[in-house]
Amino acid sequence: MNETNYEKWFNLFSKHVNNPRSVEILQEIDIGYLSTVYLVSVDGNYYAVKMYNERYNGTKVLLTEQKHIMNARISIPEAVPQVIFYSSSTKNEFNREILVMEKAFGIHLTKDIFNEQVFEELINVLKKLHSSKVNSRPNIDEIERIDNYRKLILQFLKKEEIISQERFSNHLEALRDYYLEKNKLFNQKTIIHGDLWWDNILVDKGQIKIVDWLESSEQDYCRDLAQLKIGILNELLDINESQRFFEKILNAYTDKFEDETIFERVRYYLPLLYLEEAFYIPFKFFHWKTMYEENAETFRKRFIDYYKKSELSFKFKQ
Repeated sequence: MNETNYEKWFNLFSKHVNNPRSVEILQEIDIGYLSTVYLVSVDGNYYAVKMYNERYNGTKVLLTEQKHIMNARISIPEAVPQVIFYSSSTKNEFNREILVMEKAFGIHLTKDIFNEQVFEELINVLKKLHSSKVNSRPNIDEIERIDNYRKLILQFLKKEEIISQERFSNHLEALRDYYLEKNKLFNQKTIIHGDLWWDNILVDKGQIKIVDWLESSEQDYCRDLAQLKIGILNELLDINESQRFFEKILNAYTDKFEDETIFERVRYYLPLLYLEEAFYIPFKFFHWKTMYEENAETFRKRFIDYYKKSELSFKFKQ
């Protein structure tokens, strides 16, 4: 553990918690590219303390995540940890931006605890989140997004001859054409989580807690559903079971929101999200070369796997 100085921790909480008597740093509970999360006990109350890495513009990241958590709590307060306080200045004890949240207890959603009851509870939570209507104008231009993917991945394919640039360009062009053809259908907008992987879902006595809201935004909820398919169902279940549960989700959403175009929109988002996973999203924080240089072979295999899944999940009807 890197941040073990007791006096620093005590000073941090003394500024935000009334007269703390004891502070205990229990363990690191998550280490990522953007941050490290610690489990801390203050007078017997547990907190998750997220310390952001300076090299990735921690202040902006911290304030973004804090805003998304507070927005999500409006719809699903029972499923989202509460922000206790944050320090967006590096002039604190640790010279790092810090976000302190209530500790969400539970077990990561693994195949051992995934069942119909847990699945139903997760979908109920997500339906509440996706019921939150927003009135702001769309801040994501899908054509611009596709064009950015083309530019970035073509740079990679010039270095790695694992699939032809023509094959990739044709696939992306088909997705682009499909979006343009169905453009009028893409007018749904709500709060989404944006990173629905199994390790961001905690289960505690049947209750769901969703953590890591950094990628949350205001977009079409079909993007969340596609991510759920890739990051939860595909990870935990075999092919047939994954598809069965996914169809169950789509039918539930069709009924709940009277959404007649959900299948057409998911047909766009699913291959797009496979491409994002192929390229170690989020693009906005990392240049692909950073991860490629860390482990080129792993990066290469991951790209091939998810790219092929993207192709298989989308066949453009001429």
